[in-house]
Amino acid sequence: MQSVAKKGIWVARRRGFLAELQHQQRLAQQRQARQQREAIRAHNEAVREAQRSAREQQRAAAAVMRASAAERAAAERAAKLAHTAAREAEAAEKNAQLAVTYDEIDNLLNATLETDNWVNLESLREHVEDLPFDRPELLVPSLAPRYRPTPARPIFTPPAPPSGLRGALGGNHRHGMQVEVAQREHLSRVQQWEIALTQTCARNAELRDQWRQREASRYSALADAQRRLEQLNTERRKQAAVANARLDGLITRLSERQPAAMDEYVAIVLANSIYPEAFEVSYEHSFGADDHELRITVLAPHPDTFPTSKAFRYNMTNDEITATVMSAAETKRRYASAIAQTALRTAHEVFEADREGIIDSIALTVAVDTVDSATGHDTRIDLVRLATDRPDFLPIELSRVEPAATLAHLSAAVSKNPYGLVPMANHGVRG
Repeated sequence: MQSVAKKGIWVARRRGFLAELQHQQRLAQQRQARQQREAIRAHNEAVREAQRSAREQQRAAAAVMRASAAERAAAERAAKLAHTAAREAEAAEKNAQLAVTYDEIDNLLNATLETDNWVNLESLREHVEDLPFDRPELLVPSLAPRYRPTPARPIFTPPAPPSGLRGALGGNHRHGMQVEVAQREHLSRVQQWEIALTQTCARNAELRDQWRQREASRYSALADAQRRLEQLNTERRKQAAVANARLDGLITRLSERQPAAMDEYVAIVLANSIYPEAFEVSYEHSFGADDHELRITVLAPHPDTFPTSKAFRYNMTNDEITATVMSAAETKRRYASAIAQTALRTAHEVFEADREGIIDSIALTVAVDTVDSATGHDTRIDLVRLATDRPDFLPIELSRVEPAATLAHLSAAVSKNPYGLVPMANHGVRG
């Protein structure tokens, strides 16, 4: 949390680490909840209708290409009707989304009344579980090679010696010649065996080397993957430890009623307050150590960014989807209402979140940053100034009020034309 200490006032310049963490979590929760709303269901239905119409258009266009000369005119008419239906569905989708946008803007205050704005700081504690190993294939050894069987060494089997009368009549000489022939044939087989054995051993050695290379590559990749995973898990544990240490420090300082800690807690509360995309706000705030007053400025979006479309309509003549513009009076009314709701919403969220009653009062300003058309300089125009104490604000039943009337009841100063960025009189907040 970056802040500047000056005369007992701690001024928040931007969201701190814990506040940003909470802000992102709330953004994710809001996106999930938004999908369940009735208006979103209508929007999804419009999308489905647009997709269906687009498919019909594609089928009709394909039919045109297939049609004979006699059928082509009817197919072209069908394609044109399908195209018109698709564009009308597209316009309906835009209108559904526009309805969601205006519903969110018109219910800025009610949206926060549905939830408890107190933040349980313990819920921000990081609980990190190590990521699982994501390369399980590296844990499986590659298949061992299927070696070629080695050929059996030839066994010399000499011819049987002659016996009986044949041996006596000179058969031994013939036998000797047979032995010599058998030995030469055996020697040839041995030589062929040695060649086959050498080739088999060489091939098996090649298979073994290839397998060893695969295993070496696997071991290397496994070690790298495990090292990267450990580094990632170590870094995540370190980040969680840092976040938890900051959280512990905040809880301790808050228990000691340190003003800077209260200011950081307010930043977390406000980061928890998610506004619609069409009306996003930011904050500058400071907590007074002496008077226990929170001074807060809510920076609202410039009127130039405020939606002004009333409805979308498909024009068949020029094949365009055009928007009708909301009346100037309605746009001014809606913007002024959003500004008034923002003021009450912010005060409500802060007071409700401060269960221990550390903040006695709030001095709140809703403003817009713009460019002075006369000087060209950056300027800030205050649209609402509200000073209220806890006992005066909390009894108000915000779910049943008209925001502008409530601001008047609280003696707030309000611009007569917020949409026109008309400056207001300098009153409504204690000096």
